[in-house]
Amino acid sequence: MPERLFGASIKRREDPRLITGKGQFVDDVRVPGTTYAAFIRSPHAHARIARIDASAAKRLQGVVAVYTARTWSTAG
Repeated sequence: MPERLFGASIKRREDPRLITGKGQFVDDVRVPGTTYAAFIRSPHAHARIARIDASAAKRLQGVVAVYTARTWSTAG
């Protein structure tokens, strides 16, 4: 009879170090020059967005670029 896998507790080698804070996750790796992306979605389903004022976001320290749908529709 095959071993039952669904619902079974499976011991993995990496678990002890990850759950005790001794592991390293991808988000823990810091590489100089790395940029990150953040996506903001409307909290209102099916809402019509009349305008987006991204000026405050553009002024934040470390922000490389701010893109909106208008940015993409007028590009190229």
